[in-house]
Amino acid sequence: MKNTLKIVYVTIFLILFICLSLFFNFFFTKREYKNVNINVKKGTNFIQIYKDLKLNYGIMDRIYLKLNGGNIKLKVGTYKFNGKFSKYEIIKKIKNSETNGIRLTIPEGFTSKQVFARMEALELGNAEEINKVLSEVDFPYPHENNNFEGYFYPETYIFSENVTTKQVIRTILDEFLKKFPPEKYPDKQKFYDNLKLASIVEAEVPDAEDKPKVAGIFLKRLEVGMKLESDATLKYELGRQATRNDLKSQNTAYNSYKVKGLPPTPIGNPPIETFKAVLNAEKTDDLFFFTYKGKTYYSKTHEEHLKKRRESGQLK
Repeated sequence: MKNTLKIVYVTIFLILFICLSLFFNFFFTKREYKNVNINVKKGTNFIQIYKDLKLNYGIMDRIYLKLNGGNIKLKVGTYKFNGKFSKYEIIKKIKNSETNGIRLTIPEGFTSKQVFARMEALELGNAEEINKVLSEVDFPYPHENNNFEGYFYPETYIFSENVTTKQVIRTILDEFLKKFPPEKYPDKQKFYDNLKLASIVEAEVPDAEDKPKVAGIFLKRLEVGMKLESDATLKYELGRQATRNDLKSQNTAYNSYKVKGLPPTPIGNPPIETFKAVLNAEKTDDLFFFTYKGKTYYSKTHEEHLKKRRESGQLK
């Protein structure tokens, strides 16, 4: 009997001790953060936030959030953590903070020049400040001559009024690294080549179902030694639509009608879905395509390609 009571008391003590430990850890144990920005988007939950802050999401966290409305009041925005915070303080900060800040939207396929222009218009930094920040960034993927084209991940970011250019750039690049963790892609040059191709596919076709097919055509052209012949690559360098004369006369590494292989850099900032379309490219017998009035046409030969262009009304 005495042994049974002893076991009961010990069990109760252990349960109380564990509960008190969880309680103390949640409300009073603090971790220090130095200028850490957490970008909360639509659909983000506290499990993801905890992961970004390198915190364990345990039973006390689940109970507290369950009793306090969970993610119902979670507000979209960028939250800065600088100092020491307990889990309770982190949740309270995100749930109660006002996020009527500066909204920076980077559409899919936007070029870095377009991103910089939008940042400058929102007073988030001018070209000189942006380039200075980029020159000091430690980044794991190729970016020769301070060129970060392809790494400004398309998303909507919300910043506080007093945000610095460095914090803006770091938040955007960190979003890219969350989508493309460096450890997942050990061959950085291969990754960069796939990113270049994804940027071209993004510029060429709007529909998700066409992207793996178009990626397959470009990959096949590369394999057989054909030129990519993408208007989008020269358009990127010129900053305008490339004319037939441009495609014939412009001697530049971005003119894929004259130069074989991929361009020196990506030609825009594609979303992860387009990158995956390249990784899962659909290779068929087709070597040609064109898009007209929202529809993409595919052909095996150049003759068939020209015929479909005439039939569709694109070529007159």
